[in-house]
Amino acid sequence: MHEFLAVTLFMFLAAMAPGADFALVVRNSLIYSRRAACYTALGIGAGLGVHTTYSVLGLAMIIAGSATLFAVIKYAGAGYLCYLGVRSFMQGGGPESLDMAGSAENIGALRAFRQGFLCNVLNPKAPLIYIAFYSVVLPANTGLIAKALYGAEFMIVVGGWFVLLACAISHHAVKRGLGRVQKVLTKVLGGMMFYFGIRLALAEG
Repeated sequence: MHEFLAVTLFMFLAAMAPGADFALVVRNSLIYSRRAACYTALGIGAGLGVHTTYSVLGLAMIIAGSATLFAVIKYAGAGYLCYLGVRSFMQGGGPESLDMAGSAENIGALRAFRQGFLCNVLNPKAPLIYIAFYSVVLPANTGLIAKALYGAEFMIVVGGWFVLLACAISHHAVKRGLGRVQKVLTKVLGGMMFYFGIRLALAEG
């Protein structure tokens, strides 16, 4: 029980740490509908499934230790974050665009899911987090099935957190309250994603 609580606490802290995933979910919650924001959150959870799979198979060390592979993922992730940041910075949105369904402009479920998935799966720091998770947080004698189950819990906890965040931010009353500053917030979030992208590109493996 102690182990389970410690692992779950680690997952919650990892989920709530501000980062590109957080900025993307808040951004999509503000300028699109709740449905789109929740699909973005589910895409992030699916990205964690990819990280869980290669980590359980013992490939996280290989990814983290390969300078070439790390660089490919790093620059792909940096480019994608910069792209999302520029798009967000250039997008409008204000109180006149808000209604019960969300923004007048919306995106489909697949596109929203893909944004969350790519934002998460192209994070080259994820293998390092999972190495720490499986080698430091979990006991050394943890079996393969237990590792897979903990990985599934990671997906549920983090994905669930972002779904809750999406529901909270996209609530009509919250969006109405933020209406006057929505344009500014959208640009700030876009700037954050662009910053994360540049910082990622300049980071050393």
